[in-house]
Amino acid sequence: MGIGIFLKSFLPWALYVTGLVCAFIAMGGGVRWALMLATFLLPLRNVIDKIQAFPLGTQFIDILLLGAIIGWIVNTSSQNRKFSDKSLINGIAIVLVLYMTASLFRGDLYLYGTLNFNIHATRVQDWKNFCLFPLIFFIVFNNIRSKTEIKQIFIVMCLGMAVEAYYTIHQIGLHPSLFGRDQVKGTFQFLGPNEVAAFFNEYTIILLTVTFFMKRCASKTLILILVFFNLYCIMFLYSRGAYLGLIAGMFILFAVKNRILLIPLILVLIFWQSVLPVKVIERIKETENKYGQLDESSQRRIDIWEQGIALFKSNPIVGIGFGVFRHLGLDLKDTHNIYVKILTEQGVIGFIIFFIVVFCFMKEGLYLYKKGEDDEAKGLGLGFFISIFVMLANNCFGDRWSYLEPNAYLWIFAGLVARLNVLAQGLQPVASKVKKTETLTEKTGPQKHKKKLRYYDI
Repeated sequence: MGIGIFLKSFLPWALYVTGLVCAFIAMGGGVRWALMLATFLLPLRNVIDKIQAFPLGTQFIDILLLGAIIGWIVNTSSQNRKFSDKSLINGIAIVLVLYMTASLFRGDLYLYGTLNFNIHATRVQDWKNFCLFPLIFFIVFNNIRSKTEIKQIFIVMCLGMAVEAYYTIHQIGLHPSLFGRDQVKGTFQFLGPNEVAAFFNEYTIILLTVTFFMKRCASKTLILILVFFNLYCIMFLYSRGAYLGLIAGMFILFAVKNRILLIPLILVLIFWQSVLPVKVIERIKETENKYGQLDESSQRRIDIWEQGIALFKSNPIVGIGFGVFRHLGLDLKDTHNIYVKILTEQGVIGFIIFFIVVFCFMKEGLYLYKKGEDDEAKGLGLGFFISIFVMLANNCFGDRWSYLEPNAYLWIFAGLVARLNVLAQGLQPVASKVKKTETLTEKTGPQKHKKKLRYYDI
């Protein structure tokens, strides 16, 4: 116990000092270290809250990212390279930020009749945190440039998941009943068990997919152990949306990689009342009462969806504005469905932008699966592709898209996948040139061939 108290009091200081050092190093061009620390901490809200007690601690993540941006600029100029490489996500990510900004001002007009920008306002803070997603993508995509660095970021994300799983399993042990599930928040602090479950199933499906492409080794064993603990958390967080997302992800994975595994999955779906834990069965059955009517929670969601759709119909093009719904004094304070929320707050334009982002994510993942340089890259591509379907299922019953803690890793994975695609494409022009050189050699003789070889050697 004494060691535990010592670590809890020492670690925030150690992370704080390490973070400041990493930020300074990043400003000189060593972006990787600041980015790795930020990646580790992004889902660990409980740790970040402890760091906030120190000077500038409330901007700790922002300082790390700012150091990374400065280092990115320094590296761009010193290494004489483009500020940003090309990817499918670049353009739509910029459009997303611009539209969210316009939607923030639209919300001011809807609520107050005038612009009322206040940096400390809840809506502005939510907007700032949301805009961090594309920023994180660009920093990862343009500064994590080698396979070694990609593996390091992947390992750091696994460590972050492991810490999240540790806290979640501990809290499940303290609150094992269905009535106590609201006390299980993992490291998220201000979010609930549904968001924690969404975090686990989106990224667990990526880890599981990667293992299908790995040979037997210690790394594969460690990832599978983490997958097991993550699945345990999903099971006993009692999130029906997470169950749906996990089933969807596993179904796609097994259909692509090993159709034999569809048999036990289908059997579980058929005989779920016999094979699942009793409390999980009770949670699933809570959707309806003994008279076959929707339970109170489900009925309230239906009612709030209807209110959201009514607001959308009155403002169909641009909606009522970013983050406005929770300030209207309505029941639940949220639509509990990201699609209704986007339509209500951002209108048809925001809805289209959202699905273009989703499409670009999926296309990047699918391209890497087909064109990746090695099995691990292909596994990451397929896993990311499948995770988007899991994310879409998760968001049917809540907002798992807008919050920093559960969704930051999705954009980091997007950056890694996009970088691996750039690396894969980088080999193709060389191959085509070599082929062209061989053809040219047949026509012009050995002297020309010698000249070309010298060019490629240089």
